[in-house]
Amino acid sequence: MTTPVMELLRDSTAELHTSAEANEFQHQLGSGKVDKKHFSRYLEQLYLMHKRLADLLNESKPANHAVNHVVKDYHLDLSCLSKDLAYFGQKPDGASPLKATAKLMESMKSTAQNDTAALLGYLYVLEGSTNGAKFMAKALRAGLELPEDAGASYFDRYGDAQRERWTAFKTAMNELDFSEKERDSLVTRAKEIFHSFGEIGTELLSEN
Repeated sequence: MTTPVMELLRDSTAELHTSAEANEFQHQLGSGKVDKKHFSRYLEQLYLMHKRLADLLNESKPANHAVNHVVKDYHLDLSCLSKDLAYFGQKPDGASPLKATAKLMESMKSTAQNDTAALLGYLYVLEGSTNGAKFMAKALRAGLELPEDAGASYFDRYGDAQRERWTAFKTAMNELDFSEKERDSLVTRAKEIFHSFGEIGTELLSEN
């Protein structure tokens, strides 16, 4: 019996997930003890990767059954990140990518052109990060003295609908009959973005 794709993704990335959470920058985020400059730069990186992925997913929906089946409008919504950036006096179109972010964005573009359904591997990680992110948002608000509705709203962007939307994502993914090649590609892209988060954190902490 074929392992459900969501189970495959979870098990195949478990070690990287643990490693990412142990990353020093991610630890600072989770504790709310992160430098404001580093945090606002991190929001820029999140915006850039989400914007690139959202654009590619939106472009791919009409022609790709898997993307069309899974992706909902709220997956493409950047309003919370835009609002958080504005709180720190930044404009989304002024965001500049770190090396790791630029590399990831280019890979996303290549994936869309050559292996479109694998874009969902990136989305798997970004959507999965909403599990427990409500606690991170609370820690960031306390640590950085942020208001309830701006600065860290991205981390609690779905509010009370988070569990329902994560369940819907899992169900939609498992309903698809991915080929072995597509399953492998999904895992590869999920692993890639986990690595990217680690690289982004390292780059941020190396900045003055």
